[in-house]
Amino acid sequence: MKAAAQSAGFLVIGLRDPRVPDGEWAQAVLASGQPELMHLPKIDEAYAARLGALNHAPASLVTYCGKTHPWPILGVMPSAAWLTVLRARAEQLESPGCY
Repeated sequence: MKAAAQSAGFLVIGLRDPRVPDGEWAQAVLASGQPELMHLPKIDEAYAARLGALNHAPASLVTYCGKTHPWPILGVMPSAAWLTVLRARAEQLESPGCY
């Protein structure tokens, strides 16, 4: 999903759930075989809770010009559906004069 989003021009920033203890995170990263995830920063818990991103994992947020879409994208989906949802959320946030 990350590669599909990046190939469509989206900047992808990974953040982890702040409620997961560091030790548990480290064990999960080692088990996944994805060491690049070890030092993923934690999302601000109050911000994530306000957007509903802590109710389900994985969750993706679409941000444009400093505004975050109010509905997180929950779960995993095929690339075509994923890109359709990303583009729709980005279009809803677009405003003239944003650079």
